[in-house]
Amino acid sequence: MPGLRLIAGSGRSGTTWVLDALATANKLRPVFEPLHPAVSNTARHYAYRALDPDNEHAKLQHFLRQVCAGRCCRMWTHYRGRPDLLLPPPRRLLRPGSLRIMYHRWRKFLDDRPELAAAARHTEPLVKCIRANLMLGWWQRWLGDRVVLVVRHPGAVVESQVRLGSGTIWDPEPVLDRYRRDEVLHEWTGNRYRSLLNRPLSRLEGLAINWVIENQMALENVASQSVTVVFYEILKASAAREWQRVCQALELPAVPEDSVLSRPSQQSSEAGVETAAAGAEPGWMRRLAPEHARRIQQILDEVGCGTYAMDDPMPRSGVAGR
Repeated sequence: MPGLRLIAGSGRSGTTWVLDALATANKLRPVFEPLHPAVSNTARHYAYRALDPDNEHAKLQHFLRQVCAGRCCRMWTHYRGRPDLLLPPPRRLLRPGSLRIMYHRWRKFLDDRPELAAAARHTEPLVKCIRANLMLGWWQRWLGDRVVLVVRHPGAVVESQVRLGSGTIWDPEPVLDRYRRDEVLHEWTGNRYRSLLNRPLSRLEGLAINWVIENQMALENVASQSVTVVFYEILKASAAREWQRVCQALELPAVPEDSVLSRPSQQSSEAGVETAAAGAEPGWMRRLAPEHARRIQQILDEVGCGTYAMDDPMPRSGVAGR
């Protein structure tokens, strides 16, 4: 299989929207979240890990190539239906409200399936993963050097995750625990995040720290790794230029048409991709409580992450990728 193309980024950063727009325009087969911990033991072992490019991790390579060839995990990576949620143990169906939840899951799965099935018939894969930010250098060395990192404002990401999350959905603790135990991460960053990770954290603080860890180091390393960074806000504001840049980075001939870009993401919770009039305050800034914005800014300041500020919806000038 030729080198794999990858779209990386944090959850709720617009990565699914980018994946589906590019796949539609270029007749590619979308490969959705192969490192979701619920997919396989290999995915569970490697999700969110910092990987040294000098270590080949042959088991992970084999797994990802098998997934991208369509030989395993198709129900999830091609049709975006988690078997453990669509076909749960009978005891889960006895919980209050479980049948209603099951109905809505199956309805969405069946509604989305015809379009996803048509896309799955294409030969060439395009991978999207929100659990690979700390292995971009490894990916380039062993799987393919065409990598795009989508970065969105931490306020927008955290607000969306808090608003949409409940129970285990967007629970930061499992990811934080992975980072606490990741000695490669701490070695690479000179223990930059240990004090943050070892203190009591609210859900909002945990999600903000996850964003920092997933994006700060990745942005610091993009120059040496030749990763193309696209900021979600600039992608929306300067669509023609930025989509052309993304396509060049991934060596794709066709830029998505406006009719494709205006469609809601398959993962979207809203009627469409959030858009604000020029100069208008984005929705996340209106919804996020001032105290929550202040706390996220404190976390950014504590680790010297200056890519964004909570009083400005756009990335700061001079940051990588601009």
